[in-house]
Order: sequence, then C-alpha cells, then structure tokens
Amino acid sequence: MAKRLSKQERREQLLSVADSIVRANGTEALTLITLADKAGVTKALTYDHFSTREGLLIQLYRRYDERVIAATQAAISSGAKTIECAAEAVVVSYIECTCYGGNQYEAIVSALLAYPDYQDIRLRIRDFFADAYEEIFRCFMTKKGADVRLRFIAIFGAIEEVARSVSIGEYSVEEAIAALKSIIVAILKER
Repeated sequence: MAKRLSKQERREQLLSVADSIVRANGTEALTLITLADKAGVTKALTYDHFSTREGLLIQLYRRYDERVIAATQAAISSGAKTIECAAEAVVVSYIECTCYGGNQYEAIVSALLAYPDYQDIRLRIRDFFADAYEEIFRCFMTKKGADVRLRFIAIFGAIEEVARSVSIGEYSVEEAIAALKSIIVAILKER
C-alpha cells in the first residue's frame, strides 16, 4: 500500500504536475480538472488545495520565485563572504532558474494578467525580488538613504533582462555573470 502524502507533499506533487502541464501544453491547458486527471486525484482535492485556477497559477508563480531566492540563499550561506561572491550567487541562481523555467514562468505571469486582482503582477514580482536582494546584500552595504530601494529595483531589472537574453541565446552565461556582477557591485558600492 502506498504511503499517504501529507498536505504539503500533496501540494508539491500537484504543483509539479501543473508545471509539467504548462511545460507540455501551455497555460491554456491548465485547469483544476485537467490537473486532477493528470495527477490521478479527485477534482475535490485540487479544489481543496487551490480553490480556483487563479489560485493555482498564483502558487505556481510564487513557487518559481521562492526557488530562485532559496537557491540564492543556499549559495550565499555556503561561502559568500564578499559582495562579489554574493552578487555572483544572486546572478547564477536567477539565470539558472530563468533558463530552466523561463518560458513557463512568463506564460504563468501572462495568464495571471487576465485576472483583475493581478494586473500589477509584474510590480509584485519586482518588489519580491527587490526585498529579497535588499536582505541578501544588507550586510555588505554602507550606503543608506532614500535611493537604496531604487538601487535594488535597478538590480532586479538588470538581472531579469540579462537572464532573458541568456535564455534566448543572445549572450553566454559567463558573459552575463561577469557583466551583472560588476553592475551590482558598482550600484551597491557607489558613494
């Protein structure tokens, strides 16, 4: 007899199946009913976890964002003693996640734009990463003031666009890492 999954394990399983549906067929194919069918669970179970398709899409996008930050924090905790090392960990984690799930992530974000409560989804994503980067780089910063927040917004924008360029083959990972490291260090060390 198979072991019964905990609620969190089941949610993770459902999100993995949902991700595979989006990867194979796009967001248009993702409904709570198709998720239940593909996961081999009842429709009621998918509704219990996500309530609506919108709720499922929200959990998928948050899962991607949280994975990027978790990968970054893991890399930093294993030895980022300088701002340069922290910058590299941030950049490498973001680029890896973009190359792995960039198309699916963009499709999920685009699908969320159809919901009135998520017209500001891009701002929410920006703020999530700006907050995370501020926390990551806080120990390396000497500058305080009103423009600090803008610096983290600029860092996120640079990372996001360069990672997108890497994912479509315009630049190599190595070129992106070198450029973004120097940009981050320059932005945060400027007096």
